[in-house]
Amino acid sequence: MKKKSPFLLLFLACFQLTVFAQSNSVTFSKTSKTAESTTEFKSGEFIYAHVKFPQAVAGMLTLSDKPVTFVTEFYSKNKLIDDEMFGFDLAKVKGSKQTTLILPIVSDPTVDIPLWGKNLFSIRLPASLAKLPEGKHEIEYKVKSYNYKDANESMAEGKFTLVIETGAQAWFKKNEKDSYDAFTKRGVSTVDVSERDLAMGVVGGKNVITLVNNCGKSVWMRKLGGSDKTEYRLANGQEMKYDRGTGYLEEWNFTTQKWNTISKIWEPGANGKANICGK
Repeated sequence: MKKKSPFLLLFLACFQLTVFAQSNSVTFSKTSKTAESTTEFKSGEFIYAHVKFPQAVAGMLTLSDKPVTFVTEFYSKNKLIDDEMFGFDLAKVKGSKQTTLILPIVSDPTVDIPLWGKNLFSIRLPASLAKLPEGKHEIEYKVKSYNYKDANESMAEGKFTLVIETGAQAWFKKNEKDSYDAFTKRGVSTVDVSERDLAMGVVGGKNVITLVNNCGKSVWMRKLGGSDKTEYRLANGQEMKYDRGTGYLEEWNFTTQKWNTISKIWEPGANGKANICGK
């Protein structure tokens, strides 16, 4: 059999790498409806990422018995600005043939983005964008998942330019509030309380307490018990039940990008609930 030229082999290898690099594409748009491929946005405009994969997203993930979590990270000048996390019930993702994700970056609070039983809203990033100085900023965007190589590698990446105009701070702060209000009203998961408690490993008993997030921002906690590592997003004002007898909690630190063990033992107040920030 005739051997292939080394130059041909090199070309084919480069071609395959190019196809792979381009297959996980991110297109940015002012609307969730169409991927209009916008490369520059102004403050005051909504931004959505249309992420396309060459195969079913669920097939790229390592699915165990814990919820599926996606993370979108935003960088400016190689420095992390902020991130958003989206958690989904495993049963909603498993077996899904969906090959695209539409993820909000700056949400239109009047528009629902349905995905696996949830409506998605960006509630963290606007406050961080309000801190950027006026002018042009190149924003690097990364999509990760704790179910994909433990979020150590990106599933898809892209870049866009954001022009911060005069008065942007007030607009972003209003957008953050409006998006959060929409999230609390329409963005909650279809998973009911008993299913959520099951995902958190709550088994009942006198050790079970109700934790209330009064930190003024969303927090991510990870329940650890044996080999189980279940992650849960707790938006400001939301509650969760925690059984102190079945494991311990860790909290995600957005500054260090690490999980920190929570050593404080929360005790419920007069209302039977424990405020995690002690206010």
